[in-house]
Amino acid sequence: MNILLQLINLGITENSTPLEKKRSKVLNLCSLISLFASLFFLCFDFAIQQLTTSRMIILVAEIVIFCGILYLQKRKYLFLSRLVFISIVMLILFLHSNVTFKGFYAEYQYIVIPLFSILFFDKKNIHYIFLILSIIAFYLPNYLYSIYPEKYFGYTNVVFMFVGVFFIVNLFKNLNIKNELALKENNDKLQKQNSIIETQKLLLEKAYSELEVSKKNELAFLQLKSLKSQMNPHFIFNSLNSIQDLILQQNTDASYDYIVLFAQLVRNTLNYSNKDFIAIDKELEFLEIYLQLEKLRFEDDFTYTIEHTNTEGLSVPSLIVQPFIENALIHGLLHKSGKKQLTIDFTFTDDLLCTVIDNGIGRKEAKKIQARQGGRHESFALEAIQQRLEILKEQYGTAVGYQVFDLYDNGYATGTKVEIRMPFQKKY
Repeated sequence: MNILLQLINLGITENSTPLEKKRSKVLNLCSLISLFASLFFLCFDFAIQQLTTSRMIILVAEIVIFCGILYLQKRKYLFLSRLVFISIVMLILFLHSNVTFKGFYAEYQYIVIPLFSILFFDKKNIHYIFLILSIIAFYLPNYLYSIYPEKYFGYTNVVFMFVGVFFIVNLFKNLNIKNELALKENNDKLQKQNSIIETQKLLLEKAYSELEVSKKNELAFLQLKSLKSQMNPHFIFNSLNSIQDLILQQNTDASYDYIVLFAQLVRNTLNYSNKDFIAIDKELEFLEIYLQLEKLRFEDDFTYTIEHTNTEGLSVPSLIVQPFIENALIHGLLHKSGKKQLTIDFTFTDDLLCTVIDNGIGRKEAKKIQARQGGRHESFALEAIQQRLEILKEQYGTAVGYQVFDLYDNGYATGTKVEIRMPFQKKY
């Protein structure tokens, strides 16, 4: 079977066009069929002892010629092999019609000659030459030697049959060529569209990759901005000033403890700023240290509580809650007289919610004080935190963001509540 496929594909290369492949396969198949037919009749006539010398010479010659055509195909002499094939078929038909199979109407097979020319060649002059030759080969021997004396032989309707079939096949060939050209044009358009789509896809992937890098860079910038807010000069100055007061008061143990806390806070801030998520235990520890240092400034008037519910094994975005706490201290509690209370609560149900509540003077009064002082003190890092939360929302697709609520009692401001919904990761 493999040998047969190799013979059928003789003359076909990787560079062959679809039309050349089709023509080569048809020519090889026709040559193989003709070769088999010649071998069959040679063996059959020999077996029934009717193999004459002239018939044997013709059949052997046919075998040699068809093998030669296959050899020409193998050597890629495609035009020559097709021309030889059509010519030898015409010669075989001539000999069979007028010598070998005389009287069996084999001459009507001449019609295949122009059809083969239509199949194997594109040049119209070749088609017409073989049409004329086949008509001549059909009529001439009979009119010269009266080989076929039958009454109806030689009528012009046979010419019409030759010419009619020729033009019908030629018409269908032209239609087929047009269809193939249209199909090729459509395929080219599709390939062009696919190429455009692939190019757009690559551009989109590149843009998406650049967007991801941009988001990472923006997130890193926002984390750095948050770090700057947490290590802002006011906080550093106030912390060091409070520690200095302890030293001046010769409260050595307390000053040492707070120096250790301050160093630990700075170290943790620098460490956590490079991480997207940290364990919630570390976040709680960080906030505890921060609030202990802030308590130095507020002294005994300030109390705080940190609570957490069902948060075991969770990780949270680093350095995201502290700016809200500092905002509550600076704007809500700093200007309040009397007891100052701050409550921080982490609760995990379907999502992670952090609530920061202060009993300060409220946002409305804080804005009035800010206006009287003539300053434009920004809420520490809240803008950067908001942008960071928006990026985290895009990345994790969860309910992320914060809301601020003013608390009132009988029309009097009693503080502020902030609800922060943040993404989380589970260790287990």
